[in-house]
Amino acid sequence: MHTIYGVALGPGDPELITLKALRVLQEADVIFYPGSINKGIQKSFVYPMLSYHGLENKQLEGFYLEMTLDRISAKEMYSRTTEKIISAYKEGKKICIVCEGDISLYASFSYILEKLQVATLPVTLIPGINSFTLGAAQHQVPLSLLNDKVAILPRVKDIKEIETCFESFDTIVLMKIRGGWTNFQTALAQQDWKYYYCERLGTKEEYITTNLVELSTREIPYFSLLIIKK
Repeated sequence: MHTIYGVALGPGDPELITLKALRVLQEADVIFYPGSINKGIQKSFVYPMLSYHGLENKQLEGFYLEMTLDRISAKEMYSRTTEKIISAYKEGKKICIVCEGDISLYASFSYILEKLQVATLPVTLIPGINSFTLGAAQHQVPLSLLNDKVAILPRVKDIKEIETCFESFDTIVLMKIRGGWTNFQTALAQQDWKYYYCERLGTKEEYITTNLVELSTREIPYFSLLIIKK
């Protein structure tokens, strides 16, 4: 029996993975990868990264999640995927489960990991570069210096939540901003803060800006984030 690997692929650029991650993927028999279903259309953000490294010759098993806040269908998919993983494990196959970004930050893998731990299977996690680390690098700005405190806020709904957070933190990373963006975009422009917007980092469609005015008519995609500094 072989150890099951959870492998982070990074934010989008296929070359932003670790040497260990690439080696384990190349040695794998089967790779489970996530994707999304939106209006009946299946799409995987990570599949092109696997393809880039010539891993199509592996047994590739996609698990696609509905783009909805309803977690019932997602839980069912995680359960079915875990059953497939356990079956492949019992067959003696070398297994990798991949995710975009880092393996422990808002990663769908974490829900599968919990089930694998309940089944007492051997699992090793290989971390990776997360999106806001790449975002800071692309903007060439430090996330923190000296004693700066950094906060990560997902799905912010209003400016008050950001203002309250700045009472204790120096840098705020807003993740999953699309849902509440229209609620606080105008209020952001009235603040004396520094903004570093990023979308589709590491891909050919990457777009970054420090000018919020440019975003006033822009459609904000799912893969977007905003770094805010005092």
